[in-house]
Amino acid sequence: MGEKKAEIMDKLIKVSPISIEIISLKSKQLICDNGWTAGNLGYEKSEFQELSKNLFEKIVHPDDRAVQLEAYASFFDQHEKLDFQDFTIRVLKKDGTYNHLQIRIAPLERDDAGTPLTFLSTVMDVTDLIKLNSRIADQVKIMDEISFKNNHELRAPVATILGLINLIDHEDFSNAHIRELIDSLKCAVKRLDKVIGDINEATYR
Repeated sequence: MGEKKAEIMDKLIKVSPISIEIISLKSKQLICDNGWTAGNLGYEKSEFQELSKNLFEKIVHPDDRAVQLEAYASFFDQHEKLDFQDFTIRVLKKDGTYNHLQIRIAPLERDDAGTPLTFLSTVMDVTDLIKLNSRIADQVKIMDEISFKNNHELRAPVATILGLINLIDHEDFSNAHIRELIDSLKCAVKRLDKVIGDINEATYR
């Protein structure tokens, strides 16, 4: 990369509101960045530079490493067809927890054969968004559970109660018969009460 071009890129990177990084495929390490990712993860800039070796191998979650490497490899398999690749991986913070980072990489320089030499990478922290999506999914699960109880478990005892009430109203039943119906009605009411309790518990937990 020419000295003037590097200087211009460095200025653009420093004024960016998100992280912009330039990564060398030869060294598999950061060439320059605006320090946003390092600060967001709790590292000093020099510390983050050291951790960038081998495409950040030490801080990329082991389960997400294949996703990251596949994104880079895709440009070598079909470098004329892809302009950029997006992927989300977990990256280790200095405090030992992981943040979810959404990353877009695009070739910045290519050799005469079209093989990428450097990549421009933009990084956004989507940890809060993923947590929100998880909470929404949990709430949807609760609502599905409530819907199931309403549609299946609640209707059965209600139908039983209505049927028993109709039988009680029949004028030909003896007192003993009515007592038996009332006992059955009580059981149905208890079942109904339990289902309502389960729905309330699911709603407010």
